[in-house]
Amino acid sequence: MAAPVTLATGLGGAIGSDFIQSTNQLYFVEFSGKLSRINLIPPATTISSGTGTLRGTWLFDLDTGTEGTTGDVWWEQVNTVVRKMVPRGGAQIAYLGVVSFTAVGPAQLLDLTYGSTAITGDNNASNLLVPNAVFAVRTNQGNFAKVRIVSYGYNLQIQWVTYRFSPRYQVLGTGYAQPEDIVLNAAGTHAYVTERTGTFLRVNLATPNRASAAVVSTGMTAPHQIFLDEAHNFAYTVEFAPAGRLFRIDLTSGALTVIVAGLEHAIGLLMTADLRFAYVTEQLPSGQGRLVKIELSTARREILYTSATAPLFFLEWADTGESAILTTERSPANRVLKINLTTVPVTISTLAAAVPSNPSSVAVVNPYRLLLCTDGEVDDLNLLESVFVAAGPILLGIGHVPADRIVGGYADTTADPGYFFQVKDTPFGGTLPLMVNFEKAFSIGARYYKVLVDGVEYKQPYSDYRWNNPTARFELQTITPATGYYPVRGPGELWYNHWLGGMVDTSALTNALHTITIRLFGAKSAASEIGSGADPGRSVQLMIDNRWPTARIDRILHDGTEVGVCEIVASGSDAFTFEITAWDPEGHLLSYGLSALWGDNKSAAVASGAYVPNPTKKWNGIAATAVPTPAWHATVAGDPTSRRCAHTFYLSVWDRVIDGFNYLHLSTYHKSITIMLP
Repeated sequence: MAAPVTLATGLGGAIGSDFIQSTNQLYFVEFSGKLSRINLIPPATTISSGTGTLRGTWLFDLDTGTEGTTGDVWWEQVNTVVRKMVPRGGAQIAYLGVVSFTAVGPAQLLDLTYGSTAITGDNNASNLLVPNAVFAVRTNQGNFAKVRIVSYGYNLQIQWVTYRFSPRYQVLGTGYAQPEDIVLNAAGTHAYVTERTGTFLRVNLATPNRASAAVVSTGMTAPHQIFLDEAHNFAYTVEFAPAGRLFRIDLTSGALTVIVAGLEHAIGLLMTADLRFAYVTEQLPSGQGRLVKIELSTARREILYTSATAPLFFLEWADTGESAILTTERSPANRVLKINLTTVPVTISTLAAAVPSNPSSVAVVNPYRLLLCTDGEVDDLNLLESVFVAAGPILLGIGHVPADRIVGGYADTTADPGYFFQVKDTPFGGTLPLMVNFEKAFSIGARYYKVLVDGVEYKQPYSDYRWNNPTARFELQTITPATGYYPVRGPGELWYNHWLGGMVDTSALTNALHTITIRLFGAKSAASEIGSGADPGRSVQLMIDNRWPTARIDRILHDGTEVGVCEIVASGSDAFTFEITAWDPEGHLLSYGLSALWGDNKSAAVASGAYVPNPTKKWNGIAATAVPTPAWHATVAGDPTSRRCAHTFYLSVWDRVIDGFNYLHLSTYHKSITIMLP
């Protein structure tokens, strides 16, 4: 389970947030009236640099650039052979090896893992402090330095540069009236902000104070989370009110259109990419939170989850496949939740517990890193920090699934109930992100690697963001394997996806077991291979399945007689059964759910089924089978519309196939009739 790392404290109620990937910045609002920003890589200035001599037994202060009896590193001479570079006085050190000194900039230094273990500098073949070797130091004063060995001996000739970072946290604008949420436009030039007083604002980030903001719309009651549909020039928000509404806002005219009414103190809002469904969190009179799914074309809604004690707050997609939602549960629960939409009912897992008071929003940096806004601070959550480590295998895993949690081709992380990505007996499909242990590969001399699928070289390029020091931005890089050789990332490089070593498209593979292998090389030649692909930790076997499941409502039966589409049922009992097909030809079905929607936000579960783990790892599902047993009864006590209204029945079917980050295959089907029973 992820442990929060504090990025900023003393805040005035950090609530809504928006992460900008290209600049590595989190914009957020504080309820006390501020528009603020966290720079994950803040600006840096050089406070010390130069070349000089570090004599044996002396210390060097990298903040001042002076040698003396106190400092950050000590060139210890145990005897004429044993020598060590030792961090002193609270300083910490990280060894990079022989890398480009120029390429190691402030951002790369900030990203390294530092420790107190000395660097071996023995006067023999084990020496790591060879000419052009680079190490980094987090100094006693909290600054960051890079050091290059110019020449080795009892006295070291060194080159150093020490940087001081500006504070991560910046207040950009003030004067806002209890702001609730913020979303930036695609260009990053403007932000949209909701205020509790009922206004929806457009803010030019060049002049970010409230006094300079443009009022787009007014007249709402405590609007909260924003969903921005910039492509259609709309924004959406929900009201925190006893009879709250979901509004669509025209970004040009400010005109408000009510899409859904009757929400109960709505807080969070998330919409699907096709704009068919909205997910909304509501606060109940009991103080509990409720997550509902709303079909926007009909305003029909389905209750997915109700918390035990505390309100649920803002929402965020956990993945691009929209198979899971991230949210926060406020005090006294104080936790970050992942809601798995692929199961019926939805399943809940806790990603981080005992976080600071009243967490409000989660921003996704990448699939394994989150930023969390709470009342008093902003925290960093690394979901894989304890899973992928440099001491591990060369092929670390596929996406969120460690290689040693893949058995017989199927992923299974359920042995670790605290792990955020819970899957059982799941095959793989789509395009697979390979997680490669670059630190270990580099440390054993590898500078290139090859990817093989079933022994055949895979030579497709992949893309990732790499930090550019001069522009202070992540810039997209396409990694193309020259004659099949991919470059091993060096320890001084900062990439957005730290472990990503390739994207393997499985669409051309058969639905069967396949093996992915990593081979390491010191140079672009077969003769330079380090070990072999058969070495432990360099391959993984995967069950591939790229077929989609079938979802179909074959027939609706009332008192044993088929009811046609749109037909009116005006007599007989209120009992119905449904002949449905929820089928996966490869036997990898995960779940199906059939539900009924009618009237004014009314819904009911009709039937469901889910995979039960078994030694074969197979479950095809059901085909042309009548459900449920006994029959479903339309009547709901106290709701006359349950017997006299149009009803739409929805069937959703998921299989278990993942790409390492997300479930991939969802099939749906719906059919409508009208029930008009006396």
